[in-house]
Amino acid sequence: MNLEELSQITELKLLGMGQALPHILQSISMAKQSILIVGPWLDSYFTGEIINSLTSPEIKLRFIVRIDKDDSIDGKTLSALNLAREKINDFQARTLPNLHSKVILIDQEIFYMGSTNWYWYSLHESLEVTLTGETSIIPNIITQMNSYWDKATPLTLDDLKDYHDLEPIMKDINGWFLK
Repeated sequence: MNLEELSQITELKLLGMGQALPHILQSISMAKQSILIVGPWLDSYFTGEIINSLTSPEIKLRFIVRIDKDDSIDGKTLSALNLAREKINDFQARTLPNLHSKVILIDQEIFYMGSTNWYWYSLHESLEVTLTGETSIIPNIITQMNSYWDKATPLTLDDLKDYHDLEPIMKDINGWFLK
């Protein structure tokens, strides 16, 4: 399926356990301009899969992740972001307190959102659901994600450079994360 065929989707599609990642990677392989990934946690497995699916390192890749009340971000997420920073020319990452949303926007035309976190366990083992469709179905999703971006605090090279944990998150974290 090419991007034109994918953009012909006029309804929501529900993806269950183990179905989200292949679908996301197919969509990402057709991205031409930008990808926004929003989620509290990431791992380098997911980020590596995203990077490997890109057709050009020039595609804008932006992330918004959670920062906890004690101003900490888990090491797995920082490692995943550092991997993207090292491989993608147009990379940016920001943090937002209390973030629980899990959304991906591709070229502001296709969205994914649901309960799935962007790490190995959630993508392969956990009972999750992800909805996908054209952003025209939910036009405010772009406005909402842009609002998150504007409110979020940028991460710097110094925030990321010392993080290199490439091991995937292989278990349910239940909101308690590895610090």
